Amino acid sequence: MTPPDRQTWRETRALIRSDLDRVARHLQQPDSFVHRVYFFLLPGSQALFWYRLSRYLLLANWKRLARFISLFSIYLTRAEIPPTTIIGPSALVAHATNVYLFGRMGARLTVQGDGGCGGGFGIDDIGGGPGYPVLGDDVVLAFGARVLGPVRVGDGARVGPGALVTGDVPARALVMWAKPRIIQGGAGEPDPSTRGSDA
Repeated sequence: MTPPDRQTWRETRALIRSDLDRVARHLQQPDSFVHRVYFFLLPGSQALFWYRLSRYLLLANWKRLARFISLFSIYLTRAEIPPTTIIGPSALVAHATNVYLFGRMGARLTVQGDGGCGGGFGIDDIGGGPGYPVLGDDVVLAFGARVLGPVRVGDGARVGPGALVTGDVPARALVMWAKPRIIQGGAGEPDPSTRGSDA
């Protein structure tokens, strides 16, 4: 599927509304004006809002303004989502700090925080841009999960906390990071010379 080269303001507003609806469902709060304002002001919602606006401007050929708004969004939210990224409707960024989204993502993307997707391995373009991944619909990136390089992540796949994906992931698969080993007494005894130094 070829991404659109134009996007109307009406379509942009519908995408923004779908993101806010997703936050409301995620937080399970009553649908009221006060709650909507609160949802809109959350850093994750702000990151997606400014991304949607910069994407609209990029497709309308206002490239410099789109880049400026994207840069402003990074300083405001600490999330990096350039206007060249393609994100489907009803996206959710739970914690915006240190989130980066480069490539192409389907509908109902969930990013818990401190991770995302981008380049790093190869420069092939599989539909998300040179060296960037393509994520299907309903993909979940748990806290600290990262998808790097020109790889495909299938519909409904879940990437667990701290997991690093550098190869294709089939639909509805679960990617988990290897469980760390716990070594009893491996940390050794506390250094006696440091005891009481905080007093």
